[in-house]
Amino acid sequence: MSVIGCMRRCLWLIVAFLPLGLRAEMPAPLQAAVDKLIADTDHWAYTQEVREYSRRGDPEGGPTLERYDPSKPDDEQWSLRLYRGRIPSEEDIRTWKRRKEREARRRERPLGEVMDFERATLVEEQPEVYLYRVPIKPGVSRRLPSDKFEVVVRVGKARSEIERVTVRATEGFRLSGVAGLAARVDRVEIDAVFAVVDPAYAAQPSRIIAEGAGKVAWVFRVGGRAEIAWSEITRVKPYKDRFGVEIGDVKALDF
Repeated sequence: MSVIGCMRRCLWLIVAFLPLGLRAEMPAPLQAAVDKLIADTDHWAYTQEVREYSRRGDPEGGPTLERYDPSKPDDEQWSLRLYRGRIPSEEDIRTWKRRKEREARRRERPLGEVMDFERATLVEEQPEVYLYRVPIKPGVSRRLPSDKFEVVVRVGKARSEIERVTVRATEGFRLSGVAGLAARVDRVEIDAVFAVVDPAYAAQPSRIIAEGAGKVAWVFRVGGRAEIAWSEITRVKPYKDRFGVEIGDVKALDF
C-alpha cells in the first residue's frame, strides 16, 4: 500500500471530523463553534474534486469529480462526473463504486467520537481567532496510533465557527494491517480549510491537503499528496427529513 493509501485511511479517521457531536465540557468558544456546525449537518450538496500526486509531485492521473447530494435517497447521493481526468466509462463507474464501498468498509470512527474534548486546551489566542489543541482518545483506531497525532482547531471569534483543522503525526509509526507487509509512516500532515458559503450558516469545508511519506518492507520509499476541493455548494433539504428522522448528535459527513 502506498502512503496515499495510508493518507486516505487517515482522512477517513481524521477528516470525517465534522460531526463533532459530543456533549463533553469544553472551552466555551470551541463548544459554540461545534454546536453551530452540528446544527448545519447534511444540508449541503457539493461537487468534490480529488487530485493525487506522487512523492515527486507528478499527477497520478487526472482529477476525479464527484457530486454529493443528501436530498436524494442514500443509494443515489453520490454520482461520478469525471474519473481520473476522463469521462467515465461503465467500467470506470464500476471501479469507482467498488472503491467507495471499500472506503466505507474500512472507514474508522469519525473524529467527533474519538477526540477528547474534555482535555482540549487553548494553545494561543490571537485578536481574531482561538487555537485549540484537542487530543485523540487512546486505542480508538484499529490501525493508527492516535497518541502520535496532534490536532489543532482554529475557531474564528467574529462568527464563532471553525475555520481550520490541522493534523500531523508527531513522530513516525508502523502501520498495521497492510497485507502482511512491514510499512512505516515517517510523516503525515493534513490541513482542512473552511469557507463561508452563506453568511446565515456555518462555514463549510472548502479544501483539504494531505501529504505523507514512508517505507514499505523497510526498503521501498513511498509517499505522495492528495488534494480535495469542494465547489458548487448549495443548500438542500436532507432526504431523511422527509420522513421526520432525527439526526443523532454524532454524524459522519461523507467527503
